[in-house]
Amino acid sequence: MILEAGLVKALAAGGGLVSSVALVAGMAGGGQYAATAANPDRLASAVCAYVGKDPKSPLPHKHVDSVPLTSKQAANARIIIDTANALGLPRRAAVIALATALQESSLRNDTVGDRGRAFGLFQQHPEYGWGTRTQVTNQHYATQTFFSRLKKIREWETKPLTAVAQAVQRSAHPNAYAKHETRAQALISTLTRRSRQPRPPRTSDSSLKLSEKDEQAVRASLELATALGVPRETFVADVQEALNAGKLTSAHKGTRAMDPRRLAERIVTSVARRTCDDLSRKINEALDPETLATLRTSGRGGVALAAALKMLGVPYSWGGGGPDGPSYGIGRGASTKGFDCSGLAEYAWAKAGVKIGGHTSTQWHAGVHVPRAQLKPGDLLFFAKDPRNPATIHHVVINIDGKRYLHAPATGSNVQIDQWTTRRQAEYAGAVRPG
Repeated sequence: MILEAGLVKALAAGGGLVSSVALVAGMAGGGQYAATAANPDRLASAVCAYVGKDPKSPLPHKHVDSVPLTSKQAANARIIIDTANALGLPRRAAVIALATALQESSLRNDTVGDRGRAFGLFQQHPEYGWGTRTQVTNQHYATQTFFSRLKKIREWETKPLTAVAQAVQRSAHPNAYAKHETRAQALISTLTRRSRQPRPPRTSDSSLKLSEKDEQAVRASLELATALGVPRETFVADVQEALNAGKLTSAHKGTRAMDPRRLAERIVTSVARRTCDDLSRKINEALDPETLATLRTSGRGGVALAAALKMLGVPYSWGGGGPDGPSYGIGRGASTKGFDCSGLAEYAWAKAGVKIGGHTSTQWHAGVHVPRAQLKPGDLLFFAKDPRNPATIHHVVINIDGKRYLHAPATGSNVQIDQWTTRRQAEYAGAVRPG
């Protein structure tokens, strides 16, 4: 069997940390790799699963004071508390979220309820705009989504806990949340107190820092391994082998000759956690509930934008991409499978059933021109060296909300979300709504 060219490139980018086991998986699972790598929320979920259990975690493995919890439940509680802190929310927000999660799932992320329609810590329903199943079973995503809705409730800080939780969740048992309030407060007190204890020496710090080069090598291999479905233990063994071979030299600094296996565990946990947070943050920015709700009422434009958003992170490739998805480009894009700006636009609108062509010159004439004040999701925005002369158009992007847009910027970048800048304002030529 022949390994896919895309996997070969990914292996090379990863610095050779993925073992022969991963190669075998790649030979049999190239389709899985492509599907996972091209879907941000699916990749994020796979990477987050690699974070694993930290053997030196400050969280208790049996009890939080008098509140029995497993290590996984305690870790989920910690995520809720940390997210509230990161968002600058008061303690009350964490109490409400914890009480809600205790009622809905007992802080178990693998809980499935409501006849197979509700998932994760907060038992969120994908069909009600909470996100995909993969997203709502990502603890970080689910928690941030819960808080985004909580903050929209008027006077939530002073209302009874059960009223606020019910306004967010709309449960069939609205009075059940209140009984968990005392327990939620106890969890916050205990976990916060424990987090203030002196940190262990660097040798047992799970947030091990690597040089930029080593971090990139491990992360690239990590994303490949998770996309292939390679077991975490196998990847840890690969990292250990790399350490024994003299690679990842920055990991040895300050570790006081830590056992290679233990050091490999630390490296995988640390890089997986940072990668998980990074990918989850990008997904939250792009696929928040408000955006998803807007897409569902935006006709073909919403369909086009939703399709394009799933390509977040796909590499830029000059001349690459088309109605069927990413492809190898031409010239400087010949060795990269991905999209250029017009290829991404063509793909997005093809998913909405509209042919717009693969070049900005044809896309400029592929629909009706609309004023900027009337932009809708999915509209194509064009930029030119001389905005008064369509012949000088050099870039096309896909509108999200009039303030943000999705595009494939340039060689060396990936499909990403950006905001309007002074430069873009000066180059704006107009907008087209295909169809």
